[in-house]
Amino acid sequence: MEKSELVDNIVVGTPDEIIRDDVESNGYDCVVSDRDEDDVLGRYVDIAEEYGADTVVRITGDCPLIDGGIVDQTISVLGDHDFATNVSPRTYPQGLDVEVMTIETLHRLDAMLGEGDPEREHVCVHVYLDDDFSISSLVDEEDHSNLRWCVDDEEDFIRVSNILSRWGDLPYREILKCMTS
Repeated sequence: MEKSELVDNIVVGTPDEIIRDDVESNGYDCVVSDRDEDDVLGRYVDIAEEYGADTVVRITGDCPLIDGGIVDQTISVLGDHDFATNVSPRTYPQGLDVEVMTIETLHRLDAMLGEGDPEREHVCVHVYLDDDFSISSLVDEEDHSNLRWCVDDEEDFIRVSNILSRWGDLPYREILKCMTS
């Protein structure tokens, strides 16, 4: 994410003071929200408003291999759309997930999904289900959707740790080349 040329601020949103301390000790901005733990959408709204964002990039914590180049490409395909993503259709490995939305889209979601709505936890699910949102998709030239580079369990953690220890923070395509050579 740090290698993105189009992202102005990297901000972590959390309901947890301990996480904030860890994030800030690593040099990143963090906003602790007093919203319900499951109201992730609300945290996005709070952060976007605090930072005066006109575009919001959503990266989840289970995607440690995120590639700044893919983030920039996804931002670039947003154009006049409400939302841009590289996960629908999925052609990138799981774990390189990027979702980009305008601030207006974020506010629409906030207004549409009332307090306690379970979709608020997943932030963008409603965009994919509602045809009133225009979506632009970043599709990779080759389908690598069978690769799993996210961290949801111990097996994933071991796999991603191995990638990081062998190839550090190389861009996605360079990691693919290394894996296949």
